[in-house]
Amino acid sequence: MYWYNPTTRTSERVEAPSTEEQAIRMLAATKDSADFIAKYLELRRSGSPIEQALVLVGHEFRLREPEYQLILR
Repeated sequence: MYWYNPTTRTSERVEAPSTEEQAIRMLAATKDSADFIAKYLELRRSGSPIEQALVLVGHEFRLREPEYQLILR
């Protein structure tokens, strides 16, 4: 899958996780991980597949970064 990884703040192509645990591990290990994981779980509860939820989390957090906020104004 191609996504914006909010933990490393880079776009990357990676193998899509096949389990919930793998997906959560991809979002862990930063001070903002609790926010990333909470959003991911919210999307999963609403019916999004694992890969789609990760892509959407990355997209949302990328748009929150300061350089993108300036562009969106």
